[in-house]
Amino acid sequence: MLVLEDITKVYRSGDEMVEALKGVSIKFRKSEFVSILGQSGCGKTTLLNIIGGLDRYTRGDLIINRKVYLVF
Repeated sequence: MLVLEDITKVYRSGDEMVEALKGVSIKFRKSEFVSILGQSGCGKTTLLNIIGGLDRYTRGDLIINRKVYLVF
C-alpha cells in the first residue's frame, strides 16, 4: 500500500518560492489502477516523481508498505 499524507513540494525559482504541491493526501490500495488528471502545471509530474523516488518532497509523509520515508 502507498500513502501520501500532507505532501508539500516547494521549488525556488529565482527569488520566488513556488509551491508545486500543497498538502496532497491520497491512499492507493494494493493492485489499484489509478489515473492522475489535471491541467498543465498543477503538479502531476511532481507527484509522480515523488512517488517514484525521483524527487524529494518538502513536507509530509510518504508511506510505502507501512514504512515511513523521511525527507533529508
